Amino acid sequence: MDEDFDRINRCEAGEREAFDELVMKYQKPLYAMIYRMVSDHEDTSDILQKTFLKAFTGLKNFEGRSSFKTWLYQIAINLAKNLYRDRSRTEQVSLDDVVIRRDPKTIETLIAKESSQRLRRALVKLPEKQRITLMLRIQEGRSFNEISAIMKSSLGTAKANYHHAVQKLKGMMGNQESGDRNQKAGTGNEMQE
Repeated sequence: MDEDFDRINRCEAGEREAFDELVMKYQKPLYAMIYRMVSDHEDTSDILQKTFLKAFTGLKNFEGRSSFKTWLYQIAINLAKNLYRDRSRTEQVSLDDVVIRRDPKTIETLIAKESSQRLRRALVKLPEKQRITLMLRIQEGRSFNEISAIMKSSLGTAKANYHHAVQKLKGMMGNQESGDRNQKAGTGNEMQE
């Protein structure tokens, strides 16, 4: 992390190459984290670009109370949150989801897609802080200390958000599965009629 502070000092002294080095260092992991939040490559690229632009223009405001990486992740998460807020909550269906190809693995692919979509729908229903905490912990492998710094919360709050997110997700996925089984099985009234 001392390398980051050195690069920041060089950047503030007018050496643009120093910021390019920061971009090169964090571009891939930041892209991966953003993509896991928004699940769209175009949106991910836009957020990534805005993140680095905002970091570059706001570098003079970076106080060093947290690592540069944590500060950068906070910017990206806030931009992703803004995208969620600005978007309507309607799901768009792509042509790839509609067109069924004649290939032996189509059924398995459709089942996997459906499970993935159900999980995404359940994740979107989680409160924002819980969803982001869960994503940082599971997908990014962040420690609770890192999560609390990124989310600007206490360690206890980070742990509680994670615990509540896991419990809600289990409940939602369990309800969806039992609902699916009930739909497939019917209520039993069809047989009597």
